[in-house]
Amino acid sequence: MARPPERTGAPMIQAPSSILIDTNVCLDNFLADRDGSQTSQVLIDACREKGVDILFSIFTLRDVYYHVGAHLKRQIREAGEDVTSERSAIAEQFAWQAMLSLNEQGTAVPADASDVTVARYFHQIHSDFEDDLVLAAVERSGADYLITNDKKLRAHAPVAAITPADMLTLLKAADDA
Repeated sequence: MARPPERTGAPMIQAPSSILIDTNVCLDNFLADRDGSQTSQVLIDACREKGVDILFSIFTLRDVYYHVGAHLKRQIREAGEDVTSERSAIAEQFAWQAMLSLNEQGTAVPADASDVTVARYFHQIHSDFEDDLVLAAVERSGADYLITNDKKLRAHAPVAAITPADMLTLLKAADDA
């Protein structure tokens, strides 16, 4: 019986063709005072440069719009200022631009009623409905990786789930291979 040929050298590491980024990574990308901001920005730039499809749940667009606007208004209040109608309008405009920018940087994974069924399945093992919808988007999209800073979500993902920093390491290893 013939033996298979022996492999030599290091295994080939390939960049993924697509990743799905969680809402927290998207927010990090737009809010410079968040811990993961710089890493998320570098990751999105690297993926775009390497042709890796960036996906996100359609619901992430709503969440980015809402959380970016709320964050900016909270910063105004923390600075001891009033959230005037003018300041509120500026925060809303910035939130709107963040949402539009995300939509330009990647592709929203659509959803329909069947995603609720998938989310119900995930809810049995992961009790956060927002995250369950992200997991449904991973399933629908067929993404190679889920990118998130949420440890609990990474533990329950149906695909490899890693942090933005780990994905940057993987992309660098793929370049070096």
